[in-house]
Amino acid sequence: MTISAYSTGAWRSADALARAAMVRRGLVMAGLGAITVGYAAAVVATEGSPYFVLPFVGALAGLVLLVWPRLGLYALFAAALLLEEWGIAGLEPITGQLHFFQNVSGYSPIPLRLSAADLLVILTLVAWLLRRVVRANEPGRLGPVGWPILAYGAFFGVGLGVGIARGGDWNLSAALAELRGPLYLCVTYLLTVNLVRDPRHVSILVRLLVVLIAVKAVQGVFNYIEMTNGPIWLEAVTAHEDVVFLDLLLALAVGAFVLGLRSRFATALYLTTPIVIVTDLLTQRRVAFIAMAAAFVVLAVLLASAQPRRTLLLFGSAFACFLVYAVIAWDQQGLLAQPIRALKGAIDPTSLNARDLSSNWWRELENANIAYTLKQVPLTGVGLGQQYLFLREPPELSNFVYWRYMTHDAVLWVWLKAGIAGFVAFWALVSQSAIVAASLFKRLATTEMKLLALVPVLLITIQVVFSSVDLGLTYSRNMIVLGVMLGLTAYLRDQVRTSPAAVR
Repeated sequence: MTISAYSTGAWRSADALARAAMVRRGLVMAGLGAITVGYAAAVVATEGSPYFVLPFVGALAGLVLLVWPRLGLYALFAAALLLEEWGIAGLEPITGQLHFFQNVSGYSPIPLRLSAADLLVILTLVAWLLRRVVRANEPGRLGPVGWPILAYGAFFGVGLGVGIARGGDWNLSAALAELRGPLYLCVTYLLTVNLVRDPRHVSILVRLLVVLIAVKAVQGVFNYIEMTNGPIWLEAVTAHEDVVFLDLLLALAVGAFVLGLRSRFATALYLTTPIVIVTDLLTQRRVAFIAMAAAFVVLAVLLASAQPRRTLLLFGSAFACFLVYAVIAWDQQGLLAQPIRALKGAIDPTSLNARDLSSNWWRELENANIAYTLKQVPLTGVGLGQQYLFLREPPELSNFVYWRYMTHDAVLWVWLKAGIAGFVAFWALVSQSAIVAASLFKRLATTEMKLLALVPVLLITIQVVFSSVDLGLTYSRNMIVLGVMLGLTAYLRDQVRTSPAAVR
């Protein structure tokens, strides 16, 4: 048997193969061109109908994320820092008009009860899972706080089942709105743990954190200028949840100063501090200053283990200055008196203005209804998509469609919706996150890494305080940022394990 028996003819020359390849490329390009022209013509003919635009954007995003799923995580993190989830009454900033966190059905004729954020996180998760299938030798991991986060999300799944089983006036839209926050926390944490493994990846995230919070601070100042030049005085210049990010940046700047950092990251923190302070004052949110105080207490405890003398000097001096400021500003009005207003209101509620008194009264009524509901269903709660029970009917909140489902005390809302087991899982998550971050801060060798370890513990401290009086655990923005920052603990743990200079 000879080789010629298998021959099908003379071999093609290199020039012939090249010409054939060029023909194939030309046909592919011509086909893509025809599709593009046809698609553009359809878009023009339908005047930009979302039925044509969204599939193209979705397909393009899907192809990109299949190659670089990490880009999806970056985009989601950036959007959470930059784009409003809920509108700011009386203001229309460009960042609040992109509908990124709003269901597609809410601003288009497409009956899709998912938002662009939902679609992006789904595409990113699918892209990562597909890469896991292809790269079977690259095992997935849960990270230091993976089990508490998964338990927290799982009990909300149980809460969804409880809500459906209770029947009655079960509301699918409300259930989806309530489920988003916990799911975002779980998914973004897992994506960060598994996709962020290189210093370059971490550098992108921390740069986005500082730059975009600074952008929001600048935007807050411009919103204030617009408000003062407008026909009426408005209640806010930023979204409620933005104070969480502003407080985090201020605490990090103080941490960098005490640790003696002189890096570009630290310089960026120092440069953005003045504008962030100004915006924090302009927001006139009492919880912003209370959460900041809690973050500074935690910060002082952690920094004392690394720089005891500088910590004592800075925080001792700051406390003395605060006492002098409190005496001077106690009976004053205006922006500079805003921090002391939060403390004064807690000590003497009669000192509050009409707006704050009304807010306090509504929350007291809400808390009474929460207590009543938990007495009726202490083990399971009412479940997702179900209204909690009212002992006394409060005035309707016309600007918040889910006010009968979500409570301002988001910490107790966890119990209402995920039951007592979900409530325990939440506090296990908070405790584990704080312990892990504090341990990493102590064991990491370099000051840059120590500062990064401060981010998860400071953020979760601010988030818990904020969520005790506002809808913090239901906000998609907050849960995305928290999930990413908690996910960084996996990278920091890797640094401890690989650094010979780390404290054991």
